[in-house]
Amino acid sequence: MSTTNDICHRRTTCRVCGGRDLVRFLDLGLMPLVNRYLNSSDDGRDEPRFPLEILFCRACSLSQLSVVVDPKVLYSEYDYHSSVSKTFQQHCEEMAASQWREFGLTAQDFVVEIASNDGCLVSKFQKLGCKVLGVEPAVNLAELANDAAVPTLNEFWSQAAADRILREHGPARLVVATNVLAHVDDLHGFIRAVASLLRPDGALVFEVPYMVNFMNRAEFDTAYHEHLSYFLLRPLKQALEANGLALANAQEFEIHGGSIRVTARPASGAPAPSDGVQRLLSWEEELGLHEEATYLRFASHVAMLKEELTAFVHALKARGKKLAAYGASAKGNILLNYCGIGKDMLDYVVDDTPAKQGKLYPGNHLPIVNRSQLHASPPNYLLLLAWNFVDEMVKNTAEYHARGGRYIVPIPSLRVI
Repeated sequence: MSTTNDICHRRTTCRVCGGRDLVRFLDLGLMPLVNRYLNSSDDGRDEPRFPLEILFCRACSLSQLSVVVDPKVLYSEYDYHSSVSKTFQQHCEEMAASQWREFGLTAQDFVVEIASNDGCLVSKFQKLGCKVLGVEPAVNLAELANDAAVPTLNEFWSQAAADRILREHGPARLVVATNVLAHVDDLHGFIRAVASLLRPDGALVFEVPYMVNFMNRAEFDTAYHEHLSYFLLRPLKQALEANGLALANAQEFEIHGGSIRVTARPASGAPAPSDGVQRLLSWEEELGLHEEATYLRFASHVAMLKEELTAFVHALKARGKKLAAYGASAKGNILLNYCGIGKDMLDYVVDDTPAKQGKLYPGNHLPIVNRSQLHASPPNYLLLLAWNFVDEMVKNTAEYHARGGRYIVPIPSLRVI
């Protein structure tokens, strides 16, 4: 159990407002890097762990991690493939179609996706006829996308990357980014670079997990070292306006446990904000999400959920039940490590991503296997770790369920199906 100081640093100022009035409200302990899957137990001997603490900014209401791990360590190789989930593929198709309609896109329009992964989203714009470019830091994912004829630049997003794209392709009508803004330490630099690439009639459309859902649904396991920020709309509005963009629209979506899709336009000539913007800003106020006490109560609730799940799992084992898990997700890794559920409780973890199969889960070193193991060595109970895709996971394992297998869903509250 160690921290590795040469690849991480402590953040003592708010990345939105620069303030120092930060209060720690959630401490999940020392955690491994959840997407750093191991090839063997030998790889885990010196596996680094880092503090996982969330701080609340009393000035602007941003929540952020206290420790920032070097992004090159996190993202140069990456085993999460967006296209594996049919639910997310469908979400991407719907998102591309809605943006096509909203902005009246044509074949002449240029669409850029930041952190494009294997090209799942940007390829949908490509199929609609747009000129597209993905920007993806992971070498393996950029290669996958390019091999699939989805043009992808293998770089971290930066001002230099924006300048290069502007020189080589011209300004973008649309920049899209899903599940990346929360991963960014230099938030202002990220937004400025986007603003410099947009046409005057262009837009930035991004999705982030919504802090309202994090709190209301007890989604503490979505806190890990890649997720540096936990956004309400109010601090997002402040960050956008500080960098020449105006908040135009905000909508809720159920994807990834509850997200918001935010549309920002160049401030000069931007339309008035939609009714959805004011509705969400008012909702955040009503829920007390600008008050420190709300967050301290949340931390107490998380501790209670941990006690409940661990007691339930231990009781099943005491009765001689066989347990496994499904979905070797990042959130699942946090849940298991925080609750101390490892190889003494679970036999294996099923996952549908070929790149993860045959590897070991970080921290607890559980073997990751494919779905055939559910037939070869079926458990009595299957703990669903990627609970944001519960319906898809149950459908995928219908045969297991038909033979009497049961599911444990841990979030937002413990239930058995």
